[in-house]
Amino acid sequence: MDGFYGEYNVLMDEKGRISFPARLRPSYYEGAQEPDNLILTRGLDGCLALYPIKQWELIQHKLGSLNFTRKDVRTFSRLLNAAAVLITLDRQGRLLIPQKLQKMASLDKEILVIGNYRWIELWNPQIYAQKAEQTDRSFEDVAEGLLDIDDSRKE
Repeated sequence: MDGFYGEYNVLMDEKGRISFPARLRPSYYEGAQEPDNLILTRGLDGCLALYPIKQWELIQHKLGSLNFTRKDVRTFSRLLNAAAVLITLDRQGRLLIPQKLQKMASLDKEILVIGNYRWIELWNPQIYAQKAEQTDRSFEDVAEGLLDIDDSRKE
């Protein structure tokens, strides 16, 4: 099964390192092109986002296909790429989170690591809980609006 799943609570040490969950490491999945190399950058909704190299390349390709004369395209691309750093897990499977990114996502000692299928999110647990509480629609209502899965239909 491809993709990143699950929720993990980890602790950040005084140097800004976390023990990265083994099941979220790219090398855990067969066919990883560059084992345990990821791009870490600002995420949406106040988290940090970790992308496998292949997924990052897809995002860059999409950004490159957009009209760069649009201000929103330039702004998003600039903010996403300016914060981006190449992360290589060390031999103990630890990941170093740069200070500027720690501050950007209000990360402290406790960090919530979430697999989100194509990418991984790093959250301050309190901010994540607040975001979850602020959702004005139920999980079921959102699912109903997004997913219409009918296995009996062949395309």
